[in-house]
Amino acid sequence: GTLTEKSTLPDHEIIRGIKVQRYPLFRFFFMLPIDFKNTDVIALHNFNLIPHLIFLTRALIAKLAGSKHYRLFLTPHGGFNPEWSVFPWWQSTIKIILHYTIGVFLINRATDGVRAVSEWEKEEMIKKGLSPDIIRVIDNGIEDQAYEDLEMTASADIKKRVAELGEYIIQVGRVYQIKNYETVIKALPSIPAHLKFVIVGPVGDNAYLRELKDLASSLGVSDRVIFFGVVRGSDKYYLIKHARMMVHMALWESFCNVVHEGLSQGLICIVANNTALPLLIKDGVNGYCLPTKDTAAVAEKISFVEKHMDDAELVAMRARNRKFGLQNSWRDVAGRMAVFYNQQI
Repeated sequence: GTLTEKSTLPDHEIIRGIKVQRYPLFRFFFMLPIDFKNTDVIALHNFNLIPHLIFLTRALIAKLAGSKHYRLFLTPHGGFNPEWSVFPWWQSTIKIILHYTIGVFLINRATDGVRAVSEWEKEEMIKKGLSPDIIRVIDNGIEDQAYEDLEMTASADIKKRVAELGEYIIQVGRVYQIKNYETVIKALPSIPAHLKFVIVGPVGDNAYLRELKDLASSLGVSDRVIFFGVVRGSDKYYLIKHARMMVHMALWESFCNVVHEGLSQGLICIVANNTALPLLIKDGVNGYCLPTKDTAAVAEKISFVEKHMDDAELVAMRARNRKFGLQNSWRDVAGRMAVFYNQQI
């Protein structure tokens, strides 16, 4: 399914030349439709109790029996150690107990390697008991469109919509509580009135969307908060490129692709000083790290960047960000992953 609807996607689909087969969770649980004998590599993504623990248990049994002929890799994307506050208390309690007991036991004994997308994620996993010997840090990359001449490749529609926006700050991500959009919305009355706040991404929680709209209305800034929807490819990078700056005050990030994308287009990024965000943004070097829910600090820093945008220091910062952001393409990441999958851990 999608972020907000279940059972809406087809069972069979070809996406960019890749065959996709989808299974309902419980049918997959009972079938495990994989030819284990003739499979070289199984790559698990995220970390859910089902089906991940099933794969790990099966792999461990096969390993002990001497019949495990495939390599098993796990990329949790932060799913092993998420921001627990966004889960209902009963769900987080169950998951915490199982993740850090049987989960640790099985991952250490059944996998051939675990990919962390940041040094922060690696250290968090080690703290919970995963063996450092099986973990490799391979961060995420940038799409090919980030390298294009966007004035040539972006659509006429996105150019028109961006022109109509005027000047804006941007945050990219699904509309979901963990992204903490409310902190920036609360800052809007205290920043230059010509700046809009453009939120780009799918709606992951309709109730949260309503809360944000009600908040903007109560503060008198509804006309400055733009829920732009989903934008992909060259159009996404065009939209990012033409922002005044990127603001990302999320409660938690294991890497943060969108901040990396902001850097690739030379934006100054203002981020929350938590989890993996300070690893991408060094305060005062390529952006600013602020306390996660400090509305006053966010308003002050946005106003400062807007006022001093053409000063030599910030011009140099934007140039460094552009250079740094383009250093790691998804093609580079794919090459590193191929080495990781083929090496003997």
